[in-house]
Amino acid sequence: MATVQETYHPSFSDPTADVVLQSTEGTFYRVHSIILRLTSGFFRTMLSLPQPNEPSTTVKIELHVGEPDAVMERVLRMMCGLEIPPWPSLDQVEAALQLIEKWDAPGPLSFIRTAITSPLFAEDPLRLYVLASRFGWEDEAKTVMVQTLKLRLFDGEHDEVLCRLPSKNLLALLAFHDRCKVRFREALDGTALFSAGNEEPRDCNCGRRRDNISWRLLKAKLVSEFERRPLGDSILADMSGWPESVVCWRVVCACGNPYYDQVSTVRNLKQAIKDAIAVDLPVDTPEM
Repeated sequence: MATVQETYHPSFSDPTADVVLQSTEGTFYRVHSIILRLTSGFFRTMLSLPQPNEPSTTVKIELHVGEPDAVMERVLRMMCGLEIPPWPSLDQVEAALQLIEKWDAPGPLSFIRTAITSPLFAEDPLRLYVLASRFGWEDEAKTVMVQTLKLRLFDGEHDEVLCRLPSKNLLALLAFHDRCKVRFREALDGTALFSAGNEEPRDCNCGRRRDNISWRLLKAKLVSEFERRPLGDSILADMSGWPESVVCWRVVCACGNPYYDQVSTVRNLKQAIKDAIAVDLPVDTPEM
């Protein structure tokens, strides 16, 4: 027979603990029943049931959990107030959430809620949106929804994840993407930020009529790029090298006055992107 040190997890080997849980790898975890009662609805119910008398041992319950060590250890650490190592992947988070749901443990659930918007998981915003939608975390859903704007939702790569979304959350996501694109186009066509290119007629200070063809070509390029990646970050990073931008900044009137001020136009473009991707509406779509 294996020794206690070889069988029990070193962080969960207190001989006075009266509940023993076993992982799929065969590792045992001793946990005090009072902790399980206070932190888990599942164990609160289980431990309230009549238990067989075992006068020769302090153990009240031995339970094979059916979960791997990597998942069990993290969830038990959260329930017991122990240090939690960094999450290695979003897969581990999802696996832990499944066990947390099964055990009805609100404390660990709240810990994960505060962690999902950390930079560690920023590369997978769509899966984070699925998790936030599943648990009704509206603030977190809005935060990660903006980051989904860097994804091309309809290229087939994300179909499996999108199918996991409830219909109302999927519609909210698609409506947000569409709303961002509409807002950006409206800003580019308006005069509030881009009067130099959009006011008609527009005359130079010398009295000559301006030809805004270079601005219209740049607008078409901006709209195309925003349609491809509506987060807008690639526009700000790459547009200085676009032929359309180069022409737009160089075009001048016959009198020598430039048609467009590059500094103010780029500044206003940043504002247009910021306004376009703002999450200022509820995540859920309204009832029809």
